[in-house]
Amino acid sequence: MESFFGGLGFQEVLIGGLGIIALGFILKKLFKLAITIVVIIAFVNYGLPILQTMMPK
Repeated sequence: MESFFGGLGFQEVLIGGLGIIALGFILKKLFKLAITIVVIIAFVNYGLPILQTMMPK
């Protein structure tokens, strides 16, 4: 591992670290978005038919 970082300068290591942190934030946001979409789809598929049967006609 040290031989890999040995050829890189401080700036390249810093940019790589910041890139990994940015990727983590992006993936975290996408994961939250995916969970939100799944919850909305589940509500539409399961919640609305139940509400329609409970509402008086």
